[in-house]
Amino acid sequence: MFCVQAVSLLALKKISLKQSLPFLLLIGITISMAGCSTVGRLHPAPAKASYHKAHISGFQRIRSWGDQLPPFIESVIEERRRKLRVNPALARRNDVLALSGGGADGAYGAGFLKGWSERGDRPEFTLVTGVSTGALIAPFAYLGSSHDETLKRFYTETKTSQILSIEPLAALFGGAALGDPAPLIKTIKKQVNAKLLRAIAREHQRGRLLLIGTTNLDAQRQMIWNIGEIASSGHPEAADLIRKILLASASIPGVFPPVAFDVVIDGKRYQELHVDGGVTHEIFAYPASIKVKAIERRLGIRPKKTFWLLRNTKIAAEYKSVKLGVTDIAERSISTLIKYQGRGDLIGLERLAQRDGFAFRLTSVPESFQEKPKEIFDPLYMKKLYDVGYKAGLSGRAWRHRLGDQFTLKPRL
Repeated sequence: MFCVQAVSLLALKKISLKQSLPFLLLIGITISMAGCSTVGRLHPAPAKASYHKAHISGFQRIRSWGDQLPPFIESVIEERRRKLRVNPALARRNDVLALSGGGADGAYGAGFLKGWSERGDRPEFTLVTGVSTGALIAPFAYLGSSHDETLKRFYTETKTSQILSIEPLAALFGGAALGDPAPLIKTIKKQVNAKLLRAIAREHQRGRLLLIGTTNLDAQRQMIWNIGEIASSGHPEAADLIRKILLASASIPGVFPPVAFDVVIDGKRYQELHVDGGVTHEIFAYPASIKVKAIERRLGIRPKKTFWLLRNTKIAAEYKSVKLGVTDIAERSISTLIKYQGRGDLIGLERLAQRDGFAFRLTSVPESFQEKPKEIFDPLYMKKLYDVGYKAGLSGRAWRHRLGDQFTLKPRL
């Protein structure tokens, strides 16, 4: 009965289905709560007592929890000392670029980076982080302006059919999601090739970091992956692992199935399930447990430090008259929850910047942008938003120096 009702919801909302990621998530939740049959899972990770020991076979120091100090922090500090000799610029500047989630609104970030490059004052970032759509942008932002055109093509030409195929009936009969990510997997595989890995590894050896966040669904915790360390490992499965991480970070729960990672705990094999990094943090820089000033004192450096935060969505509250239907109310509530979670992450980053001595710079999709997409990935919509981002990056005036009156402040374009 409940499964039939879920099908009816899909039929009634077929137009919104093409337009709204929150609605797709809602349908996934509805089907799950309806008690439809589910697919069993192979080798789930064990109880809390030992899951923290899980590691990817053949790789070392490639990941850590986002809510605690990495257990290998001392070796990281010593590695930093060696990298300072290779790249003395690390002692002068520490520029952190954090790229948020936002789906197709990643077009703003892609355009902003292009405009920033043309303006001529885009720094070489010491650290680049990304979640969700920001994870897809991050490797190319990390490698510099020579990859701006790759981002432009993806965020102005991509259609929904090139990201996922919507298959709601599969979820009704026990599937893990409403969408098949095969198109996105194909796109990621094409872009994350041997050439890209060599470039990432080369920059990693210069002391620059590329971190991607996913959400460990079993543990309900953020996992931070060191992509440069993976690329530099020489492991034959390095490319496949990076592809899986990017896919996992962009896998919206209920829309895409979770990504399974094979791990080893006490010599036995298990599987972890990872989903969209934005489930735990919409945007991040590094774990708050890392005391940057203390590390700088140990290394004998005092660099000029800046957080460059690129929020690929609007931050301010947006008025919309909501109909008194259960799906409309729930959809609006989910989108509001996502908005305020993202704002909470920005508040945390502002405090982290103050504590660790970073200048705070934030840009986001301006409230004046009122276009609406006709589907999840609408090329016409993304082209317009890309142009807005490009002009903002080129202007140099779209940075906010504090959250302040965040709900009313608009970037000057």
